[in-house]
Amino acid sequence: MLLDGLLFERLHQATRLAHRRLERQVDIYRPNFNVHNYRRLLQDFWGFYQPLERKLAVLADQNLPSSYSQRRRKAPRLKQDLLSLGVTETDIAALPLCGRLPAIPTLPQVFGVLYVIDGAALGERIVATHLGGDKLGISSSQGGSFLSGLSASYDPLLDTWWQDFIAMTETMEDPNLQDLVIRSAMDTLECFETWLDHRKQSPLTNSMNSMRWSSQWEFELFRTDVEKVA
Repeated sequence: MLLDGLLFERLHQATRLAHRRLERQVDIYRPNFNVHNYRRLLQDFWGFYQPLERKLAVLADQNLPSSYSQRRRKAPRLKQDLLSLGVTETDIAALPLCGRLPAIPTLPQVFGVLYVIDGAALGERIVATHLGGDKLGISSSQGGSFLSGLSASYDPLLDTWWQDFIAMTETMEDPNLQDLVIRSAMDTLECFETWLDHRKQSPLTNSMNSMRWSSQWEFELFRTDVEKVA
């Protein structure tokens, strides 16, 4: 689906470099990328998407024309993938969560966040193809449901969501509101980039007890008032 309009063009231009930095940071195309790296990446994604989507779910009914659809959320897919890859419920509960999240008290700010986390899905089919087959053996039913979010059966929902999403721009013709959308999208990307960078500095551990200790430490480090919102 082509996204047109001044606001989408401004968003694309404003976030282009940040998206490229994120792609380089994730770098699943490197030759030595293996299933352990993939599992770690999903854990890091969970740490960002889970608290952010929980916050969105609470605020969506107040700020969006229609409630934030449960089927649009990606955290449940991430959890499903982690379980498929051998991570237990207890392990997932112990994973660190990002506490520095973008502010979303207004509709333009919600729009900016959704542009980033929903728009990112548009490249997932290519990523899923790269991880499947003989490479890592990841499929939509085995560790790849998060990255396979755009299967044929999912496209109609995506189209409906984006139609509603684009319709929201009609209420944001004011340049000041558009500036707020763009700042929110940039803030979301910055939060995500900072989180992934922080997680890269955290050593990989073979011991689950060590991982849980590290998770608790990181949770305290990044802790905010997210729990109060939820």
